[in-house]
Amino acid sequence: MTESEENSEIEVHMYLRGLILLALATVSPATLHAELRAGTGAGDVTPPIGTPSAGYGDRRGAGMTGVHDRLLASALALEDGGRRVVFVGVDHLGFDHDMVQRVVALAREDGASADTEIYLGSSHTHAGGGAYLDVPIVGEALAGKFDPAVRELYVRGAADAVRAALASLRPARIGIGYGEATLNSYRGDWPPNVETNRQVTVLKVTSPEGAPLGVLFAYPAHATVLSGANREFSADFVGYAREALRRELGESTVAVYFNGAQGDVSPAPPSGGEPFERAQAMGDALAAETLRVWNATETADTLEIATLRHRYTLEVQPTSAGVLLPMPPRGSELNLIVLGGAHAFLTVPGELSTIYDADLRRFAGWLGYQGLTILGLTNDAHGYLVTPEAWRHRIYESTVSFGGELYGERFEDLAQALLHALEPAGSYQEELKVPAGLLDASTTAHPNP
Repeated sequence: MTESEENSEIEVHMYLRGLILLALATVSPATLHAELRAGTGAGDVTPPIGTPSAGYGDRRGAGMTGVHDRLLASALALEDGGRRVVFVGVDHLGFDHDMVQRVVALAREDGASADTEIYLGSSHTHAGGGAYLDVPIVGEALAGKFDPAVRELYVRGAADAVRAALASLRPARIGIGYGEATLNSYRGDWPPNVETNRQVTVLKVTSPEGAPLGVLFAYPAHATVLSGANREFSADFVGYAREALRRELGESTVAVYFNGAQGDVSPAPPSGGEPFERAQAMGDALAAETLRVWNATETADTLEIATLRHRYTLEVQPTSAGVLLPMPPRGSELNLIVLGGAHAFLTVPGELSTIYDADLRRFAGWLGYQGLTILGLTNDAHGYLVTPEAWRHRIYESTVSFGGELYGERFEDLAQALLHALEPAGSYQEELKVPAGLLDASTTAHPNP
């Protein structure tokens, strides 16, 4: 690309951003203070021993020899009187968009309403199940030989969690709080010396009497405390964090973990020792901060839920190394969920750079949100989203990025537009049309009734 062509593309990129913001008509939403209901559920996604794991190419597709701790799908359903949303955390490298759509279809077969919104986030454990990627060359390198039966096992385990959560809906109270944990570090090659996001986000859900029902906790870090030398299935530090939370809150409490913008963020356990000891130390420390926030967070029996979903088609592009996967165009999506009018949750269909995370959190604060939480690897997992500068430096993440050099910038444009659309002042419209050229799709708003 010549300098003039590059400048022209940047000008078009900025023009599209302006068009998006101008397209957001101001419409004041009606607010419904309905009784909150919540439900929780879990499903098992542990494959048979001998199934390969996913995430470390040096395993060369070898089967795992044991189960250190069960791999789970954990779900939290919330209903505000008019809308149901389900947050599902799975111990997995990354469910792709088709797997998520299959989970949705199974849930609806069992009676879930058509407007029930499901957000499925993968923890990105590199000790989870493999054999699920039907992608030439890369799929087998990352996850071992493809097995459709194993892929379906993961899907059905997640669907079981959704069904259980919806079946257990009951009156509840909810609170949202934020903390901080020094448990991650920046691993990026460019730019150097970037500060990571260390925010811990906590959704506290109790019975009307205050008994714990469920907790959603989010924190950005690759779930890679365990190395490729490990041959036992494990949720890595996430499993230890869940167990610690259950010990303190009660064995019936369902703990749901979501990763954040962990594209260039490594785990940083607080102590040394053997790999599983380090994983436990990190999980226990994350649970301790989650519990501190839980204890400091007040709850209410009402909740306002507003959402925006943007579906689009990803045209697979060559990576920075020039590798083009032989894949047809694929569907994907991102979502904005705003709880209580001021707490924003943005789903990302891949692994977002912490640089974009910082940009978006600053933008959300400028708009008046109390907090923004990135829910990484949610409703898809299609590689890294990096800055153009990082792409040009050919960092590792850019060699596993399939949307092209400016994909990260286009994603940020759209994310900012969605945040602007549901900003606390309340500006959005029923059918928000995104200009052609920006991921080629339309976005539908679902404000609180």
